[in-house]
Amino acid sequence: MQHQGVSTRADMLRFRGDDEWFFEVSGYMQNWSVQAARNAIAADSDLLLPLLDDPDPEVRNAAAYALAAASAREENILRAFHAQLLAEHEPAVRAGLVLAMAQLALAHQDARTVAWMRSCWSDPARPPEVRVSAALGWMCLTDLPVSDELRALLDEFATDKMARLMAPLPWMRAAEDTDGDGLRRCLRIMLHPGNPGTPGAPGAPGTPGAPCPEDHWDDPWS
Repeated sequence: MQHQGVSTRADMLRFRGDDEWFFEVSGYMQNWSVQAARNAIAADSDLLLPLLDDPDPEVRNAAAYALAAASAREENILRAFHAQLLAEHEPAVRAGLVLAMAQLALAHQDARTVAWMRSCWSDPARPPEVRVSAALGWMCLTDLPVSDELRALLDEFATDKMARLMAPLPWMRAAEDTDGDGLRRCLRIMLHPGNPGTPGAPGAPGTPGAPCPEDHWDDPWS
């Protein structure tokens, strides 16, 4: 992702671009390291794809997160994500698969997934965690205004219980300020983009949802 703690619609799922210069402590271009890692994931994706069906849900989540970073073979990976979503019984893993689809789609400009995310969050037959993750994914994939329908969905389902369920996901851990508030912080920043810098507003320094400089959770894509 762009960097630790960024939860805006434009940046939450975005990888560093070629036009952005970032350096490791060694002086090596961090962009190159990230791109090399993404290329390696794509090249060895056949080794990772079976892990989407691993008996351990933490392994399944980690596999989805890694595969979402692949620089190529996105069609094969996306098909595998959809197949696993249909078979998956663990709610947190379902949520992670949807976010992985969104991140892969953003990197590869996949308009079909944008439409799928829209249909998914608006479908009452879908599980709540899938709809909430699809809503997050859709907001990251488009700059269209957030509708009243979407706000109502998030008001109903983006609860403290949902935040706890999604808290272990790598995307939420990268966004969190305090333990377990990743979902809440993402939504505050995405739904109120003009407020985070205002003292006392959601996301402002010293308030819940503010970026925490002491938080050094290691996001490999930061």
